[in-house]
Amino acid sequence: MNLGVKKIFPLFLSLFFLAILFSFRTVPVSQFWKGYRMLYVYTEALSESDILTILEKNGCDNIVSYGLQHVPLLSPLSPVQFQNSDSYISRRNDFFMDKTHRAAVFYIPEEFYSSLEHSIRELSAFQGTSAGTDGKSSFPWIAPLITSAFFLVLLYFSKKKALFCAGSVFFIILPFSRPLYTISAASCLFLFAFFLFHRLWLRKDFLKVTLNSPYILVFSLIPVLILLFSSPLNSLFYCISLAGTVLSVLSYKNYCDYIEEKNTTEFSFRPVMISSARMMPVFGRLGIRLLSFLLAAVILIFIVFNIAGNVSSFSDNDAMPSLPSPVTSSNSELVNLKDFVYWSWNTVTFPYKKIGEAVNFNEIPKEGESVAITDYVEDGSKIVPVTSTAYVFNTEFRESAYKSIEALEYPALEKMLLKQGKNASFGYAKSARSSSTEKFGSVLLLVFIAFPLALGIYYILGRKRYGLSI
Repeated sequence: MNLGVKKIFPLFLSLFFLAILFSFRTVPVSQFWKGYRMLYVYTEALSESDILTILEKNGCDNIVSYGLQHVPLLSPLSPVQFQNSDSYISRRNDFFMDKTHRAAVFYIPEEFYSSLEHSIRELSAFQGTSAGTDGKSSFPWIAPLITSAFFLVLLYFSKKKALFCAGSVFFIILPFSRPLYTISAASCLFLFAFFLFHRLWLRKDFLKVTLNSPYILVFSLIPVLILLFSSPLNSLFYCISLAGTVLSVLSYKNYCDYIEEKNTTEFSFRPVMISSARMMPVFGRLGIRLLSFLLAAVILIFIVFNIAGNVSSFSDNDAMPSLPSPVTSSNSELVNLKDFVYWSWNTVTFPYKKIGEAVNFNEIPKEGESVAITDYVEDGSKIVPVTSTAYVFNTEFRESAYKSIEALEYPALEKMLLKQGKNASFGYAKSARSSSTEKFGSVLLLVFIAFPLALGIYYILGRKRYGLSI
């Protein structure tokens, strides 16, 4: 490999990493159910079978609908059991209609979203029919714009603006590629770290000073660990941006060297930096001033996340019906998996009830409750009773009920409920939270606030300890 190729290789590799950010960019989509999109249809002309035919024709598969449901559990001793109107099996039908019982509701796996859009247009073309879905793209511009504004503040105070731009480009694009609040906060921390680094650039021992600086290392590397708690994928994209930044800075250096060599003659003067990196304050008064801007940016991201990050992109209006949705336990109106477990217990223990005894399929069993079976065996010349335990209501029984759901061979409603969480509650809602709601978002943003605050206090106390002014 000749020298020219070696110098241009970092540029090509950085462009490759940049292409990755653009290729895997995401746009948050609001939806009610994890893993599923809802379709609601008001119609007087189409039957459920007609609607399913249109959905399947457009490529939708594994649709959860009313007509495709079966009884999820049967007792081998009593496969036919009467269900009261308030039993789990009867009440689960409410998942397939809106609160007013005027719209039919279907659940389509989210991978068929594009097919669902085509189906909605076709369904709405029928007379007396209107259809809609809960899926709606919404780009949260505020957080990436806060990161961009912080970059402009740093750029204003930068003395090597071209270098600073070259090293910041990945962390300006990253929040727009993955518009998540934790990503934006992490990008702000890195931009601050790179600002501190770029002031040492090419001074004597600048790499040693960088590797020994807690400020540069903490602000640039800690986000990798913090983002892991939100999503390993977020941490991976941060690392890709980190590598891209290194390559981008190397490309900038190679370009500067090329220009210098091209314009250098035998008598050209080459300036050399007198002060080494060890003599330069990594933090200093400017660092404290900019740290306050960093804290303000991250705190603002935290506030926006808690105000707007979990607010629906839908408005409560007459066009949007109240649809079945995961809700807080206080708003629970529909059956949940606990009801399914109770129903399962009453179903399998039904054959062991005394004849004539009233059966309540909604009865809540007590923890540790058991059903015993008496059998008779020969013991020499005698026939003696032997009692054995058939079922015990405990953790093992509950887990077996959940496993029976996973084994169902049709698109069961219970599979969708299980995907939302074993302890999820369900009711009606007109608005959906964003599917990109970040795991531990508030907690992680508080951690992002804590690190600049802690290091700022550490710096101030250290200066005061030695009697120095801030």
